[in-house]
Amino acid sequence: MMTTFIRFTNKKGKRAITLVEVMIVTGLFVILMIAAYRLFFAEIKTMKKALEHIGVNESARKFFLFLGNDIRNSNWVEYPKMINRQVTSRLKPISEGKVCVLVKQVMNFEVKPPQADFICEEIVTYTLKKAEDGTSDLYRHVISELPGQPSQNYEKKICDGIVDMMVFTTNRKPITIGKSAINGDLKKLMNYEPYELDGTGPYLVHIYASFVRKGQELNQIKSENAIIKLNTCFSVRGKLNGIHP
Repeated sequence: MMTTFIRFTNKKGKRAITLVEVMIVTGLFVILMIAAYRLFFAEIKTMKKALEHIGVNESARKFFLFLGNDIRNSNWVEYPKMINRQVTSRLKPISEGKVCVLVKQVMNFEVKPPQADFICEEIVTYTLKKAEDGTSDLYRHVISELPGQPSQNYEKKICDGIVDMMVFTTNRKPITIGKSAINGDLKKLMNYEPYELDGTGPYLVHIYASFVRKGQELNQIKSENAIIKLNTCFSVRGKLNGIHP
C-alpha cells in the first residue's frame, strides 16, 4: 500500500503551508513558551527567597542594634530577675509577651540636687507580639523622663520573623575565703571565679533568639527551620545601686 503526499501550491506556483507544518511549529512554540515560563518563575522564586533572607538578616541587624545598645547603656535590668545558673537549662523560650525591661538613669544638670527631678529615668520594655503568619514581632516601648526628647512615651516595631526568644541574667558563684588568707596573705582573702569560667552575673544579659523567613506555611514556623539563631550576651555598663547612675 502506497501513501501519496499531496503538495499544495498557489496560483503562482509557490509552495503553501500545510496543516502538519502549522502543528509542528505550534508544538515547538508551546514547548519553548513552557520552558521560558518555568525559567521565569524559577527566577522569581529564587529572587523572592533571596529577598526573604535579606529580610531575616535585616531583622537580626536591628535586633543587635537596638537591644544591644539599650542593654549597654542601661543601669540595671528590671526584668527578668536574676536566677541561679543551675536552672538555666530548664528555661523555655517564649513567642509572645514581655521579654526584657531595662532602666537607664541620667543626671539632669539643669536641676539642682536634691530636687526629685535631678535623677531622670528611662524605662525600655521589649515585648513579643504574634503576627498573622505565626511568627512574632519585637516591639520597643519607651517611657522617658530625659529632657530634650520630642516624645516621652512611644512604641516602635523593631524587627519581625522571630520564632522564639529568651532573655535571662544569673547570679555569680558565691565568693569563698582563700586558704592563703589564713597564712597571712591578705591579698588573696577573697577567691573569685575566673570570668571566662563564670560568664554570669548581674552585669551580663544572656539572649537567645531564632529568626525565620516571613510568609512560610504555619507548619514550617519552627525553631529548627530558623535561618539565623542568636545565642549571645551583652554587658550592662551602669551601676546596680538603683540610686545614682
